[in-house]
Amino acid sequence: MASHEDNQVHPRTRTAKSLFRWTIAVTVAGLLLAYGSSFEVREARNAIVTRFGNPVRTVREPGLHWKFPWPIEQVHAIDMRYQYFNTPLTTTFTRDRKNVVLLSYVVWRVEDALLFFQALGTAKAAEQKLGGMVAAGKNFHMGNYDLTALVSTVPGEIRTDRVEAGILADVQPPALEKFGIQVEQIGIKRIAYPEENITSVLEQMRAERRAEAGQLRAEGKKDATQIRNDALVKAEEILREGREEAGKIRGRAENRAAEIYAQAHQLDPQFYEFWRSMQVIKKTLGRNATVILRNDQQPFEHLFSTPPAVSTVTALNPPEDTAAVHSAGEEAQP
Repeated sequence: MASHEDNQVHPRTRTAKSLFRWTIAVTVAGLLLAYGSSFEVREARNAIVTRFGNPVRTVREPGLHWKFPWPIEQVHAIDMRYQYFNTPLTTTFTRDRKNVVLLSYVVWRVEDALLFFQALGTAKAAEQKLGGMVAAGKNFHMGNYDLTALVSTVPGEIRTDRVEAGILADVQPPALEKFGIQVEQIGIKRIAYPEENITSVLEQMRAERRAEAGQLRAEGKKDATQIRNDALVKAEEILREGREEAGKIRGRAENRAAEIYAQAHQLDPQFYEFWRSMQVIKKTLGRNATVILRNDQQPFEHLFSTPPAVSTVTALNPPEDTAAVHSAGEEAQP
């Protein structure tokens, strides 16, 4: 009985196992087919779907998308983000025939994914192409400027921004039209010089420094001269005002003295004449003077004559040396 039942169950078990295996196989095959027929597009990226090597569509929306499995269709991801690279060091000539080595940088991004894929395909190829275009632009535009446009001690002579703008204007349109690349910025990152140009560059910098120093000295001398001239003018104004004031004071004093002399002359003309003669003698002879003159000549005749009466002269308060003069006159009388 047992062996007969085992013979009846065994075929069904084999069928179930076979069905299970086929189910697993179909599931795995379906998963593999689904995996080969789907692809993911990430943010800031585009995908180019090619069928037997020819582009058929561009996928720009991020997420999960479907395609025919390989080898029918393939997916090529294109990075749409900003990218940056340094161009190789290139030697160029300036307008004044100076060699200069420039290191530039380029900021770019893919604008047209399909055109970029068809023309270049990879970022490395794009950098090589852009590097050549930037080098050509540098050679052209640096030929329009002297070395002082890149290196100068005078800020107004620097023209680096104009050189960069000119290169960018030359590179942007063809890069976008031919390769689907939008060039955002081109700049000069580093400036170097060949060994044979270092001496001339240093000499030029020294000459610029000397010229600037000479200009500063000239301005200083000009300011110093202006300050001295202003001081002289101010001093002359002060002296002139002082002289004017002194003249006014001297004039008032002379007028007052003239009035006093006039009053004295009116009170006693003879005594006034005698007193004035004594003043002249005092100023003329001084101390320890020996003079031989005639006794009848002005103003010495008064020394040998009798002085006039002094009754009316006392009202004038004559100088203290009047008595001495009278005494001298009396002594000198023969």
